[in-house]
Parts: sequence; structure tokens; C-alpha cells
Amino acid sequence: MQKRELLEALRKEALKITHLDFALAERYLAEEFKFVPENLSRAWIEEITGYFAENLFELMRKSDEEGEIEEEKLKGLMERLKKESENEYEKAFLKISRVVVPYLIFIARKPIHSPRIKFPGGQGIRQLGDKYFCPAKEKQLNPYSFCEFCVCEKLEE
Repeated sequence: MQKRELLEALRKEALKITHLDFALAERYLAEEFKFVPENLSRAWIEEITGYFAENLFELMRKSDEEGEIEEEKLKGLMERLKKESENEYEKAFLKISRVVVPYLIFIARKPIHSPRIKFPGGQGIRQLGDKYFCPAKEKQLNPYSFCEFCVCEKLEE
């Protein structure tokens, strides 16, 4: 598949995302982070929703993209994103994720997590040139993680 085709498909879906979706997605994240200390969870929620919104707007402004996409990788990612939602909050979060996550991975070539997020222990994603390094790259290997698709490389400590 050509990047241009994916960009057009994502842009079409992006037009269906509303402010209400972001409000509901914030509620979903609040529930997901309920066991994280409030000072961290609040910052993470704001950063995640802000990063997703920022990249959604970037996607809408992007006019064209050249290149080929690894179809098996895209298929694997979209399969993971097909998860059935348990409530309207998760449904909104998945609606946004199904547009922003493929954009970040295949078009923008950016990390799935905002480089401004600090993980427990104070480390975050680092950028060196056009490469990104993540301290949690191999720590989140589970059926719901997107780390295997992320452009980040493992940050050697």
C-alpha cells in the first residue's frame, strides 16, 4: 500500500472525530490510570490527549506522502486496534487511536507516546537526530501494547 492511500483513508476517518470524542477519551484514560498517583495520571492524560490532538491536526494539514507501507505490519496494527470497546469512553479512545496511531507509525514516523511524557523513574522518550529511543520499549510486550509497531528503538540504560 502507498502512504498516500493510507493518508487519504485516515483523513477521511479523522473528519468523523469530534471534541466530544476527546472528552470521552479523557474519561477512559482516567479510568485506565486510576491506580497511578494523581499528579502523574493527570499529566499523562493531558499529554496523551494533547499529543493525539496535535497529530490529528497535523494529519489533516498533510497534503501528500510518498513511499510504501509494510502491509503486514499495518495489517497487524489494525487487527490490534479492532478491539471491541466495553463502553462509550473506550469507544471514543479507540476511534481516535485508529486514526492517530497508524498516522504516527507509518506517515509521521513518530513515537506512539508523546516524547514529553515521563515514565515512572523520570525517564522519557529521547530523540537523537531522526531516531527515537524509549526506556519502556521492551517492558510493555502484551497483547494490548503497540510497542512492537512503534518507531522507537530500545533505550539502552
